[in-house]
Amino acid sequence: MNWLRFNQRNSQPPINHFWEIAIERPVGRYELSNICNVDERLISFEYLQGKTYNLAEEKTVWVKESKSGWDKRQASLVLCILADGIPCIPPMIIFHGTGRRLGREKERYDPRVLVEYNPTAYMNDTLFERYITNHLLPVLGGRPTLFAMDLMGSHKTPAVLELLSQHRIIPSFIPAGCTSLVQPLDISVNKPLKECIRDLTDEQIFQLESEEEFEKWTVGDHRVMTTHCIGKAFYQFHTEKADLIRTSFHKVGLSLPIDGSSDQELDVKGFTRLEIGNWQEDLGMHDDRADVTDEQDQELELLSIEPQSLD
Repeated sequence: MNWLRFNQRNSQPPINHFWEIAIERPVGRYELSNICNVDERLISFEYLQGKTYNLAEEKTVWVKESKSGWDKRQASLVLCILADGIPCIPPMIIFHGTGRRLGREKERYDPRVLVEYNPTAYMNDTLFERYITNHLLPVLGGRPTLFAMDLMGSHKTPAVLELLSQHRIIPSFIPAGCTSLVQPLDISVNKPLKECIRDLTDEQIFQLESEEEFEKWTVGDHRVMTTHCIGKAFYQFHTEKADLIRTSFHKVGLSLPIDGSSDQELDVKGFTRLEIGNWQEDLGMHDDRADVTDEQDQELELLSIEPQSLD
């Protein structure tokens, strides 16, 4: 409840422009294009672990085993969605490694996807600052912004908080253990997007392995395929499910009218008849210092992209 009230309190327009803004934008201070949610998810790629494609009539099934160690490698997928449902901020994949000596591999990546490398395949302080500076700030345009995110350590370093403050961005930290309840990406996007990525990956693998010139998979081939499948899934999802994205922000209170007239539309799992009420008051105390370390984020979900057999 305190988180809901925090968001509504910070959505109130400045006193000297209150009615002008409130009449034009019922959701208050922020335009829908400046209410956003960022999240990271681990993705692992398990290539043909006992599963393969083959026609149902065939008696012999040939299985290719990955010898590159790719099945043990991981990457992170970083997504940022906006309350207007428009995909202005591209998805980012963080691969394990240094990114050096890749030859022309990078030229084959989907140009709609950001690609980074680091030894942990995970968002760190420096990378998050660069992500904000290079990719969020140009889209947000210096306008007041409400930025919802979890309590991962790299999200709330002094440097990041200062950077956000300098650009009129209010960080809205989702309380520990609550991302599955009130984070738009968790409640409406991650699961169907994961399924879309898996389906596209299966199709791509089947198509490539059906070609006569196909010989074997390399780690680089997997990285290239991953960028294209994630890029296609992300933009396809926004085209087909933009209303779902907009609704997800609305029902967790991030884009509700500031006058409380639509509080009955709050839809948080496990709660009934939820109302924000007097946003000027907090209920009880909670520890804003709660931390989710980079390595021990309990809200992380492992997304496995695993080809399925054809019946």
